[in-house]
Amino acid sequence: MEAQWQEIIALLQQGKTGAARKRLAALREQVPPAEEWRLHELYGAVFHDLADPEGAAAAYSNAAQCDRFLRSQREHYSSYLFALHYLPGLSAEDLGQQHKFYQELYREEEYLPPRHIAPHSRLRVGFIAENFCDSAAARFYEALVTGLDVRYASTYLYALADEEDSFTHHLQGCGMVYRPLAGKNLVEMAEAIRWDEIDILVDLAGHTAGGLTLMVLAKKPAPVQLTAVGYFDTTGLAAVDGLLTDNILDPSAGDAAYFSEELIRLPQAFCFTPAEAMTRCKILRAADRPLTFGSFQNFMKLNTEVLALWREIMELSPAARLLVQDTTRLPERRQAVEKRLEKAGLPMERTEVRPGTDNYLAGYGEVDIMLDTFPYNGGAMTATALYMGVPVVTLRGSHHSARFGASILTAAGYAEWIAESPRDYVKIALQLAADRPFLTATQRNLRAEIAHSPLCDRRTYAENFWRACIDLWARKGDFVL
Repeated sequence: MEAQWQEIIALLQQGKTGAARKRLAALREQVPPAEEWRLHELYGAVFHDLADPEGAAAAYSNAAQCDRFLRSQREHYSSYLFALHYLPGLSAEDLGQQHKFYQELYREEEYLPPRHIAPHSRLRVGFIAENFCDSAAARFYEALVTGLDVRYASTYLYALADEEDSFTHHLQGCGMVYRPLAGKNLVEMAEAIRWDEIDILVDLAGHTAGGLTLMVLAKKPAPVQLTAVGYFDTTGLAAVDGLLTDNILDPSAGDAAYFSEELIRLPQAFCFTPAEAMTRCKILRAADRPLTFGSFQNFMKLNTEVLALWREIMELSPAARLLVQDTTRLPERRQAVEKRLEKAGLPMERTEVRPGTDNYLAGYGEVDIMLDTFPYNGGAMTATALYMGVPVVTLRGSHHSARFGASILTAAGYAEWIAESPRDYVKIALQLAADRPFLTATQRNLRAEIAHSPLCDRRTYAENFWRACIDLWARKGDFVL
């Protein structure tokens, strides 16, 4: 079967999603039970490339159940957990239960032998990620990894893959220790961290990319282990001690019931650092074009509830346009979503669906108001839109991962753009659209206001994180500032 699997993988790599799906359908009856997990795994990739989150979640769940290899079983289950966040209607309890089952995949896992915790002259804080290349997550974790005071903290970066770019090189030049761990097995990766006597280890990936960072944390290489920024929910892993959050993401003490980690509440969970390309890019808007709503999001986030509100907004704005742009360049995915928007009743004569592009920043000059998705809100895309001078309307959800937009807008100082109900979402969008002179003035001033808001205050954010580190380590009784 290996040749057939490779043929399908090649089709997916070439963007021929429909052809890959047909080959999988033709193979279904020929797949031996021992390789059934590969069938479901590839179906998960197909559904992802067609922006079908329900299909992807089901396929990855099936792959996890069929897989006989523990490591890839964990990877499939992480992909399943990630895909769940695209689906509307799931409660905090539903998501919490699904994540806590992840620990069952580690029920026979053994921690590394605990090391003697000797006090260091400076607290050793490590950050672990698949890589430290520029990405949406990097826009939020840059303030964490570069913000610690070198007088009191030593910073270590652990990259599990060997990819590097200019952002990686920037971090390498910031005076921290950079440890590439590619080529090592999980035990060797964990032992390398333990050898460095890291005091607090911060996971920046969670269940993204198959949850590889969590497989390392499961060995408990550091006495205190946290997760932050790169994922949007509990890890479900007992070896992770805390999760960075804020009172917008988790406003109630009862929210802790849905997490396997202690909730470490900062004044704000996120700090956005614009990329150099963003600071250089100056937006010019044509004065005579029609008002344009937009969404520059992964098409997996476009569910029927989102599209229903967009249709209502467009019906009540008969002269407005809608620009929907993906984060991938897959042509068949764009076509599938275009058909989905048409089926949902969007006015296609005023709606444009685009694939992703490297020159996505220029597109912000074509959009007047961004419409956030839900329950999976935009993160870096929301912060980027604000920095590029585009207001964002978001809907506050009922659980942690559905409140990212609310957290970002609160930190940015624009809580008035947070909707508490679908009716509010439509109302806020229409109110912003109704007063073009006010909207234009808002757009003109937005970058400067965001740059000076708490959302971009790297110094205060890093200080708040450091205080949390001191408090966590003081519980070990070995660190005094």
